[in-house]
Amino acid sequence: MIKNIFIYIFFFLFLFSVSGIVISKSVDLEELKDLELSDHLELPTLIKIAFVHNSKIKAAYREWQATIEKLPQMTSLPDPMIMYGYFISRVETRVGPQLQRFGVSQSFPYPGTLNAAGEVQLKQIKIHQKKYEQAVRDVIVDIKLSYHELLYIDRAIEIVNHNQEILGHIIKLTKTYYAKDEATLSDLLKSESQQAQLSYDLILLYELREVEQANIRALLNIQPDTQLGKPVPIPYSPLQTPLEKLDKIALLKSQEIQVADLISQKAEKSIQLAKKKNNPMIKLELMTIDTGKSPMPDVMDNGKNPWLVSLGISVPIWSKKNKSQINEARLNYQKTLDNRESMKAGILANIRKVYFRMENARRLVELYENTMIPQAEKAIEITETWNQDSTPKNISGILETQSVWLNFNLAHARAIADYQQALVKLEKLTDGSLSEGKTENGKN
Repeated sequence: MIKNIFIYIFFFLFLFSVSGIVISKSVDLEELKDLELSDHLELPTLIKIAFVHNSKIKAAYREWQATIEKLPQMTSLPDPMIMYGYFISRVETRVGPQLQRFGVSQSFPYPGTLNAAGEVQLKQIKIHQKKYEQAVRDVIVDIKLSYHELLYIDRAIEIVNHNQEILGHIIKLTKTYYAKDEATLSDLLKSESQQAQLSYDLILLYELREVEQANIRALLNIQPDTQLGKPVPIPYSPLQTPLEKLDKIALLKSQEIQVADLISQKAEKSIQLAKKKNNPMIKLELMTIDTGKSPMPDVMDNGKNPWLVSLGISVPIWSKKNKSQINEARLNYQKTLDNRESMKAGILANIRKVYFRMENARRLVELYENTMIPQAEKAIEITETWNQDSTPKNISGILETQSVWLNFNLAHARAIADYQQALVKLEKLTDGSLSEGKTENGKN
């Protein structure tokens, strides 16, 4: 009885907390009416909108609520049964004929069975609460991945546009030198073909930008024609947390492992519930019989309705069935332990995969920033001074230098995006922001 009371108290506190979440969501929804996305995009704003509007989050939240609603069903007594019987052939008794009977019965599970069922359901509630948190986390991760991809595309568009302006200047000078027989037709055709390639690249980039914007709109669950502005850049800052520490954080904070732990705990509680269910069930019944008047005069208790109280108890004699229920629960428990160990190994392996990609992207960023791009910029200075000298130049070499500068800058932007996206995936595996492991200068 005391355990039942605690279960109900926990249940009502849970409902109160859930109602608080609903209220906060309605407040947030009012605040979001004034948000403007067409001017610029900010990552915190997108996350805030997704938390309110995303359908995946809503579905996980409602599933969590549904498991809360199931708690009273698991911890309540079976419904009582009302019975009625009509005597087609009346039974004549000394006090009168028996006409009909009324009864009510109530079954009572073995003491402790409802408490065990409630404990199992409480674990199920916690499981779905964690799954709701996972849904929120996964949507945030998807938004961050798309956001960084959109940042890369916008940066690539800027680089290609800048390169196209320089190439247009080169084409004009090439035509001038070609008219003076100081440049070949091959030089002119090569420069014009590069310009055509850049135009195609721009078309492709703008289409990719629209695809990524559509993905963001879907995650926010907003109208497909909603205009989205340019994303606000996020500074690049290398992570300083070592791999060994990431492993410890993941094993401690990973939501997947926490869910696996809860599933194991639920399975362990289910063993106790299976044992309780194999105990006898008690059934209490109260009945009265409607009795008519006896035709015999001066009969004591003439027409008096008798009352009956009966007590029944189930007899769990089928030992094979009862043992199999317990064995099934134990096997399921062992299965959850195996799944948990497999999940831990998989998470550690994924951390290493993502960490390698992140470190590789970091090395590429440093390579392009410190070596490749500075060298290309020195070489591109030839283009800036070309118009100041009347001496014919090697146009093919200039075009090649310009192409190398373009590719290096695009690769640098791609490496930054790859690093940021790998960091987001790493944060997903460790269930939290790793920003405390870095500063603006990349040091702890």
